[in-house]
Amino acid sequence: MKIVIVEDEPRIREGLAKIIRKISSDYDIVGEAEDGLEGIRIITEKVPDLVITDVRMPDLDGLEMLYQLGESAVKVKAIVLSAYSEFSYACQAIKLGVSEYLLKPIKVGDLTRSLKNIEDQITAERLSRRQEKELSLEGVLYSIILGGTVVDADLRSTLSRDYRVDAESHCALLTLYLGSGYELDVMRIITRIKIAMTNVSGFEYRVFELPRLSRLMLVAFNIADVESTRNWFDVYFMPRIKEAGPKERCVGWGCFRDFAELKSVMQQVDSCLDWNIVLGGEAMLVWPDVNRTPVVPLSYPIMIESQVRSALCTFERDRYESGIREFMRYMHTDKVYSPKEIKNAFIRFFWSVFNTAREIEYEKYEALEQQDILERITFAVTWTELEGTASILFQLFPRKEGATPGDGSVVRRAKNVVQEFYSQGISLNEVALKISVTSEYLSAQFHRETGTTFSTFIRDYRIQKAKELLIGTNLKLYSIGEQVGYGDSKYFCRVFKEVTGLSPSEYRKANR
Repeated sequence: MKIVIVEDEPRIREGLAKIIRKISSDYDIVGEAEDGLEGIRIITEKVPDLVITDVRMPDLDGLEMLYQLGESAVKVKAIVLSAYSEFSYACQAIKLGVSEYLLKPIKVGDLTRSLKNIEDQITAERLSRRQEKELSLEGVLYSIILGGTVVDADLRSTLSRDYRVDAESHCALLTLYLGSGYELDVMRIITRIKIAMTNVSGFEYRVFELPRLSRLMLVAFNIADVESTRNWFDVYFMPRIKEAGPKERCVGWGCFRDFAELKSVMQQVDSCLDWNIVLGGEAMLVWPDVNRTPVVPLSYPIMIESQVRSALCTFERDRYESGIREFMRYMHTDKVYSPKEIKNAFIRFFWSVFNTAREIEYEKYEALEQQDILERITFAVTWTELEGTASILFQLFPRKEGATPGDGSVVRRAKNVVQEFYSQGISLNEVALKISVTSEYLSAQFHRETGTTFSTFIRDYRIQKAKELLIGTNLKLYSIGEQVGYGDSKYFCRVFKEVTGLSPSEYRKANR
């Protein structure tokens, strides 16, 4: 897909180009412009598939640029970026036929989804044009699914006259999610579908491949009896699919009465697929029935999180890994939790462990794509996919040559504990208890290796954190003191001035 970026801020323009290339090597940035006038010239010259443009720019803004391109009969898909959430901008963008409207700061996940949506639209339109020449029912339905064709009176007439399809008949959409096994399994599954459909009666069907979504979609139409058809798919079709192999799969089902509802039903069925995480793939997930599944509240296991974070700080590998496994068992029980709550718990748990790793400056942390991992949790459809993300946590624990579980110098482990618990007013005795040494030994060893006392280290660490909060936030002084472990604001101010020579207020004023 060829892309032109029109953005007046060089930093944002360069950042977008870098992110887009990282999302997919298939995305080709063929031009960049810093205003609408230059954008028109480059777009006319390069003829891209997509334009990503800011709203407000000097000389000619993004919306006016798109309007002039439209008046010149230059057809191009567009993503509009704006730091302004006023409804009027969105309205203007919609009137101009803008494909996507994103608010700054741009989130990688939102941009990724927008790019994929537009790529699917382009694919559908190209396929639709090709299929229309061949008068193919598959091409028409494929275009409807991806939003390229509107079901109007003319299309209904064409469906009825040329394909004997009643556009307002009882219909159904079945989504079969194959996950990471899509490429290996898709042809085998399609063969199974054809075998299962041999001599079927009471409806007609078409199957579509959606590789970017790792899905197969089956559209059934001209259904004589909706309930018996649904039962047939559940009782007869599902076992035939399982014969293709033991891999975890997910099947969603939704009914509708008008082909105009096809795309929206597809989106609704997709939205309920993650119920597979708690219900498994033994039966179809029927929309909207599955959304009424009784659930029990999920109580977040804060004690397990604390164990994992503490073990990470004190280099106790066995306790760290057993805590992660315990978290997984806690989430995957016979209890029926909401899949949304499960995903939120995963995100909270991962985020907490990641931040602990960052605080104690493990080198492994920097190599992890944190945003990618969180998106994998968000879009997980099966328990296997969620479980796969958990394995990444094991990478956070440092592996040293010849190291054994719990290895690490006493001083380094003590520093890690301080960096994790400094905000709680932790003392020498408490740190020593956490790393299983005496306070006398820790004090002596700390001074021997660092040349400073433990109390000086923890004081300086708290003051450094206070400096960051004074410069980077507008928090009140007493609040900053509490956040770095000083419950008494007057004592905090006195210690801060002893260390820096300035009061907290003077330091903030001098450095902002």
